[in-house]
Amino acid sequence: MEKLAVAVAEPGRVSGKRVKTIQGAGDSFHRLRVGDYRVMYDVIDSERAVLVLGIVHRGDLERWIRNR
Repeated sequence: MEKLAVAVAEPGRVSGKRVKTIQGAGDSFHRLRVGDYRVMYDVIDSERAVLVLGIVHRGDLERWIRNR
């Protein structure tokens, strides 16, 4: 979590193989791969905050996104 906070604090987009932007019909958020788990988060630039939406096992990720 500390690495995520440091990376997001820097200006620009968080990049790398472990981060992916998920875009849906209503909103978009980012996914960070950490072993067998995925950290779903959103960056609120105006407040300089990282909102963690969920920490999900990769096997449950599709169901989590559908139910969101």
